[in-house]
Amino acid sequence: MNASCAAHAEVNELVAAEGVVAAGGKLGVAAILYTYRCTIACRHCCFGSCGHRPDVRMSTEQALGHLRRLHELGRVIHIAGGECMMYWDALSELLRAAPREAVQPHFIETNCSFASDDGIVRERLGELRDCGVAGILLSADPYHQAFVPPENFLRVRRAATEAFGAANVWCSDAPDEQIVAFAEIARDDARLREYVRAQPPMLVGTAWRELRRYLDEYPLAELPLDTGWKVRYQARDCAIDFRRETIWELHVDPYDNIQTNCGVILGKACEVGLADVMARGPENANALASLLARQGPFGLMDLAVSKHGYVPPARACSKCDLCFAVRRFLRPFYPDILGPAEVYGE
Repeated sequence: MNASCAAHAEVNELVAAEGVVAAGGKLGVAAILYTYRCTIACRHCCFGSCGHRPDVRMSTEQALGHLRRLHELGRVIHIAGGECMMYWDALSELLRAAPREAVQPHFIETNCSFASDDGIVRERLGELRDCGVAGILLSADPYHQAFVPPENFLRVRRAATEAFGAANVWCSDAPDEQIVAFAEIARDDARLREYVRAQPPMLVGTAWRELRRYLDEYPLAELPLDTGWKVRYQARDCAIDFRRETIWELHVDPYDNIQTNCGVILGKACEVGLADVMARGPENANALASLLARQGPFGLMDLAVSKHGYVPPARACSKCDLCFAVRRFLRPFYPDILGPAEVYGE
């Protein structure tokens, strides 16, 4: 058994023994971003997903190739979006094909907008299970419940716990009444402001455009240094988001872009192997990834100033806020690294 097959087998064994939630927490995850289109338009979305994005999704052949390569990484694999279930027939075709090569994802991510009644929930969860998918990730918060009725999430959470077992359902364990309250928070700007400030989002993509106004700004010399992709990290650099030992998540999108931090492309999966990117170290993928890993947004800002005439802001809310502002300015100069257009709201 070669190393990639062994890694795949070890992940499957851990998922079977402990569930996708525990396994994902231990090993990190890697995802197919099946589409940037979505049935809703969450204000905190790092990927800029919404219904107005181009009608682009992965083909079955393309997605199967990516699943093969993702399974070489020793991570828990999932399919996300956007909302992958909005293309249910095509997604179902992929999920039926994947077990023939033993490359089925470990879980699927959904905003539960599909879950209008118990029948459709039972049908889709049953098909996922029959195709060898171990579990599911369900989104619930004021951003999602601004669009998706809380009852949809509660319906799927109950059915998924029965279908997959609690260890394989990655979602909020908040009581039903709190999930219902998320919809009320979404309708009340004062309460939403409190929520955003209590749980600051990554100011990337739609979140940068929609939510930064709720947060305090600081002089750049006093900028909080505790934001990383899914992990708190107190340093001026962003090494934790780019080094293979600490990366929480790796994505491949329908344009074949390999990403770790939303909107920073590490290469094209059709041109460079995912395993090769990880072996070399994602921080070595290109000059901007290296700069972010070593110096964080401050280094990126210095580059923008010295080479492209950028005028930096006097204040920012966080490292991610500063980084995304600089990246938006730099995108025309580095379109192959800073993209795709969906993340940047174009």
